[in-house]
Amino acid sequence: MRLLAALILLTTTMTGAAADPAPVVDGWKNSPVYVDPTQRALVPDRDADELKERIDGRVPAIRIAVVPAAVLNNGGSDNGAAAKAYVDALVDKQAADGVYLVVFGGALIWGSAVGVDTPIANILSEELARHSRSDPVGTLNGVLDQLDVPKASDGPPGWIWLGLLILVLLAGLGLVRRWWKARPATESGPALYRPSYDVLPDEADTLSERQALAREDVTRFGEELDAADVRLEGVDNAADVQAALDAYADAGRVVNGDLDDDELVDVRARVEYGRWRLACAQAKVAGTPAPPRRALCFFDPAHGVSVTDWMYTPGGGQPREIPVCKACETRLSRSKR
Repeated sequence: MRLLAALILLTTTMTGAAADPAPVVDGWKNSPVYVDPTQRALVPDRDADELKERIDGRVPAIRIAVVPAAVLNNGGSDNGAAAKAYVDALVDKQAADGVYLVVFGGALIWGSAVGVDTPIANILSEELARHSRSDPVGTLNGVLDQLDVPKASDGPPGWIWLGLLILVLLAGLGLVRRWWKARPATESGPALYRPSYDVLPDEADTLSERQALAREDVTRFGEELDAADVRLEGVDNAADVQAALDAYADAGRVVNGDLDDDELVDVRARVEYGRWRLACAQAKVAGTPAPPRRALCFFDPAHGVSVTDWMYTPGGGQPREIPVCKACETRLSRSKR
């Protein structure tokens, strides 16, 4: 008997034929956790390895698959039916009893218990209520907890000394970092937030100003998401939309804290990635090629994504290559004449 449960996390409408589950089954020959290469941002290798350690050799078997939402291309709008058909095909091809957990990108998660007396429907529904849709790893670990699957071990006893050594090294690095922050003139220096790469030496401001700029940029990105045209009729851009939303949420969770420059650079990188995935989603709606992933305009992130690199020499400074938008490229071209 198969007990099936799903929670639709992002409503999409897709067209096309059902995907072949053969790659997943082939992947399960080597590991009970299969993550499609396009989904490693959703379930990184480290998390996949921890999940594998928890369920490897489990009886009855537990198998996990993370596949793109595009496999739900079924020519209709019922993602639940498409997910059921895909998992049924997966189970039939695997031809083995056990618990199957399948993550369909940012669209939905589906569970199936085959030949196992497990209330997977109730368990999965409870865990989906506890975790956000951008946290499939937390959801999967929650399901395993309810199935009384032990946590991944901390390693064999022989690793204890290595762990202690790592702790000592980290403590030493912490002391060095503390000293570096306490050195004179820590509040001034290059504006490390604006770009996520090295900046020209004549750009100086204070840490508080860089923090304010980060908050402003995250707010502006949220407004861009609200105003974006990302309709999904017949377009498979759910993964891009979800990635943009997740990037905004990740940046928004930390940007109001007392961040140092390294943390501000990380916020900048998250927002840049989110803007690129949003542009990819909009390109799919417009039927145009996805834009290349480039940094924002060096002179002002509000100008948008850069279109080219330009050799620029500030007054009294050294020449260097910087990314610029089309308008700045035109302005710099005129200034050379």
